[in-house]
Amino acid sequence: MNRAIKKAILIALIFSLVYFIVTNLFIFPCKIEGMSMFPTMAPNEIKLSNRWKVITKQSLNRGDIVLIEEPSETYISKEEFNSQNLLAKYDKVNYNPFRTRYVKRIIGISGDYIQITEENELYLNGEKIGYALKADYMFVDLIVPENSIYVLGDNRQDSTDSRSFGCVPIDKVYSVLF
Repeated sequence: MNRAIKKAILIALIFSLVYFIVTNLFIFPCKIEGMSMFPTMAPNEIKLSNRWKVITKQSLNRGDIVLIEEPSETYISKEEFNSQNLLAKYDKVNYNPFRTRYVKRIIGISGDYIQITEENELYLNGEKIGYALKADYMFVDLIVPENSIYVLGDNRQDSTDSRSFGCVPIDKVYSVLF
């Protein structure tokens, strides 16, 4: 193999290694699919997210837009609902880089009281902060458990979120969008 080819291969390997490190530790690109965050984010839009904030366990704040792992069960029925377990259900498999991830806004953090009324009004700690359809969702009147968050899509009419699958454990947050 001649010297130019070896050099090209070495450069490609170094570039790949740097790309891998940057996208796994610092900045992760994500493509928005679906309408759950519309109009804030449109389908097929590319966004960058901050992995470092999650890796270093920096605090997550209400209003942050996060990339979370998709729960194994995205809808809990009345028959399956257990008011003693408000956390979303996840498979036992630890890390799967090909798993679908959801983009959602943090509405509540540990200890917050979330309530969605029959009139579809959204309350955070007793203060009205907006609207969210209650429909037949089960997770609409709760205190967010420790080390978890309550997330909603900005397009509340077309979003699979904490109303249907429960609160998201902090360790299931993949990154925070810029």
